[in-house]
Amino acid sequence: MKSQTRLWLLAATALGVAAAGPAFAIGGGGEVIIVANQEPQSMQAQVTYKEINGVGLRNVIENLTRLDPNTNEVLPMLALSWEQVEPTVWHFKLRDDVTFHDGTPLNGESAAVSLNWLYSPENNFSIREMMGPQITAEAVDESTVAVITEASDPLLPRRIYLAGLTSAKQIQEDPASHDVHPIGTGPYVFDEWKQGQYWTATANPDWWGNTADDTYGDIYYDSLRVIWRPEPVVRAAMVESGEAQVAMFLTKEECDRFNEAEGVDCIVKGSDTFLSVRLDYHGAQPILEDLRFREAVFTGIDWEGIRQNLMGLGEPLAGQLLPEAATGFHDGISQYPYDPVRAKALVEELKAEGSEIPSIHIATRLGSTPRNGEMIEAMGAMLNAIGIPTTVAVEEPGVFNPWVTTKPEPTRAGMWLHPQGNPLMDYAAQFSAHYICGSIISVFCDPDFDARVADAATLSGDERHQALRELVKEGHDRYIMGGVGLLQRAYGVPQGFDWDFGLDHRILAVHMKPAE
Repeated sequence: MKSQTRLWLLAATALGVAAAGPAFAIGGGGEVIIVANQEPQSMQAQVTYKEINGVGLRNVIENLTRLDPNTNEVLPMLALSWEQVEPTVWHFKLRDDVTFHDGTPLNGESAAVSLNWLYSPENNFSIREMMGPQITAEAVDESTVAVITEASDPLLPRRIYLAGLTSAKQIQEDPASHDVHPIGTGPYVFDEWKQGQYWTATANPDWWGNTADDTYGDIYYDSLRVIWRPEPVVRAAMVESGEAQVAMFLTKEECDRFNEAEGVDCIVKGSDTFLSVRLDYHGAQPILEDLRFREAVFTGIDWEGIRQNLMGLGEPLAGQLLPEAATGFHDGISQYPYDPVRAKALVEELKAEGSEIPSIHIATRLGSTPRNGEMIEAMGAMLNAIGIPTTVAVEEPGVFNPWVTTKPEPTRAGMWLHPQGNPLMDYAAQFSAHYICGSIISVFCDPDFDARVADAATLSGDERHQALRELVKEGHDRYIMGGVGLLQRAYGVPQGFDWDFGLDHRILAVHMKPAE
């Protein structure tokens, strides 16, 4: 479908008019309002890797590559093409005449500055969870950036789709503003972030996608507003009342109600996001390293009951965190069985040996997924029943986020319930985020396991799959993490609202069209 700008250019060419730009405002659809489940944690470009932490930010910040919403194929975005010129070096050819919203050009140098900022060990941004081998970048020439990895990384073009490019001038001259004022190349230009209320952006008349043949969308709306309400029922009510066009992450009950009501619809789609439980491991209270205690915890919880009765919109996971399509999936393991009798016996065995059973603090983040508070209450009750005391809490991001990114200390015994995305659908990325010593969110540390993950990450094809498969089995047997289910995401929209999106559930206004 041609955008209004491209239609204007065709008409101008036919009439012999100089094609300097459209004679009208791009868009014409007014303002699109998205009701998110939570406020952004920051406006850093790196937050684009994890849509739930920066809803809608990809309207402002773009990436070198993108994923086709239907096939999940890696496609051009700011890079027109890429080539692996050495085992650890990839060259990305950039689009011509792309400018950041501050007027500075996208070129080899500005792309390198942005990538080095994102993946810097000193900054230690959370995007490094999905990095794999250390990434650095350097300009090759005006239109080419080299991305260099410490070891061979066959996934790099797909991995780099997570890295949002931002203004090199801002990074070099005013890095503090990078946290609150995003400057990208995207179809919308950031206006303001009224913290605690909303953030807004305006359609970009100079967006490269207005005239490119290989654009990924069209600008229908003049402006974009993202607001947040943690309660699903409130988000749903705002679409029903006409106050918003998109309500994120409805519960199954709200979705069913929308499908029966007049004037609104519920859109449901599978995702690349799983709901997981992580129990403190190394560095925490010593008993948490005892496999008998860990087995008691993971078999003392009815995972399938929680998925069916509380999670609602989700698909089962076979005792691991990613579905069958993932590289490294192990078809020989299954979900941890619910066996409270054995779990209680293991706890009693530990107590008889003189071990003190600690109280486990189970936490989840406010608004991160529907009914998460009910889920952790159920988990707490199940563990209490087998003799493990618990406390449970639904925490604000300002409390939850620092806790889960702080390494355990010997008095801590904590467990989280949280959604995690893996658009790479590859277990090497999963291990890099959750199972290795250096990850910002990992509570597990085994240097030998780290080394085998690093070796597997350099492989490709069936060799990679088999190496990762063995590690998946080991992680399962060591009770490192538990998967509740693969999330389906539900959105409330006006009837007739046209919106196409992929498994990564990016909130892109250029994929949205008003109801006719």
